[in-house]
Amino acid sequence: MNKQFLGLLFIVIMSIHIYADTLHDAFSHIQYDGNVRLGYQSHEVENDTDTEFAVGLKLHFETAPYYGLQTGAAFFTSQGNGKEGFEGVPFFDANNENYAILGEAYLKGIFSNTELILGRQSFDTPFADSDDIGMVPNTFEALSLVNTDLKDTTIFFSQVQRWSGVDSEAPSTFTDINGNDGMQILGVTYDGLRKTTLSGWFYNLSNEVKISYLEANYEDETDRVTYSAALQYAFQDYESGESSIVFGAAVALEVKKVGVTTTVAYNRTNGIAADNFFGGGPFFTNAEHNTLREAGPDGNIILYTLEWDASMIGVEGLNFAANIDMHQDDSREYDLGMEYAYSKTVNFSAVFSDVEKNEDAFKNLRIFTNYSF
Repeated sequence: MNKQFLGLLFIVIMSIHIYADTLHDAFSHIQYDGNVRLGYQSHEVENDTDTEFAVGLKLHFETAPYYGLQTGAAFFTSQGNGKEGFEGVPFFDANNENYAILGEAYLKGIFSNTELILGRQSFDTPFADSDDIGMVPNTFEALSLVNTDLKDTTIFFSQVQRWSGVDSEAPSTFTDINGNDGMQILGVTYDGLRKTTLSGWFYNLSNEVKISYLEANYEDETDRVTYSAALQYAFQDYESGESSIVFGAAVALEVKKVGVTTTVAYNRTNGIAADNFFGGGPFFTNAEHNTLREAGPDGNIILYTLEWDASMIGVEGLNFAANIDMHQDDSREYDLGMEYAYSKTVNFSAVFSDVEKNEDAFKNLRIFTNYSF
């Protein structure tokens, strides 16, 4: 356990003592929540199928505010039958073994329209996000600030030092981001235009890469349909002199009477392959497995999506989705997904993917049952 994290634990423990005169008083104001997840995954390559099963647990606590200060933590674990060499979405650690991790441990302060969070935490930004597609999501060691002083505007800043989770090379431990320099994130989101949201983001990894990202989303509706359009632009500028410029567009139409939504999305890369960096990535055409990164240099992808809300026939909480993700090099991915919210605390989901990329091909099935408390 490194010195930085020991210091973080000291801050969290001391803040509990600040919160109340006695330990009993402190714990009497703690709020708990969590999630139990059952996960099953099969992965087929050339008619050879491997399967694995996992039981995941998230247990989160947070104290009530005291002069604007709160402390919190979240414990994650994944236990099951991981198999060495398994090629699917990571359920376990780098050796595909059971693990447990203190994924969140933070001190939070809320002062007027500003929120400060120090420590291990979860947040979602275009190139650093939780990406909760397996058993344990991505989390980050960071100092983050969120401010809403300006009307219709949210400003996000974070100094990020380390991360762990499903997309990292070592899911069971926190590893450095860009050495001691870490990563700086600045984002601004503006909702002041009618039915339109604008956002701009900048990421700085000194001596490695600078990332700029812009996105615009418009949505409106009539009595019969809901329709939306979105544009995105990303510039990944590496210190080596290489770069990647990404353009993206997406349009969607929902027919309310039948509960069907159709979406068409397109991305084009100029330069080297685009990267998702620390999460699932923001690109409109990213599918379950193939993303714009896999399209390589000067890549092009078009994604077709069809969704159906079964509440139109009286089955509340049931939704189906189908994706076709086509790459310019004849790579493609078909996804079929289902989600069912049985109640406020219990839900089920499943997604089947059939993927071909150049000479590689595989089929993947993931099924989850979640119980929240």
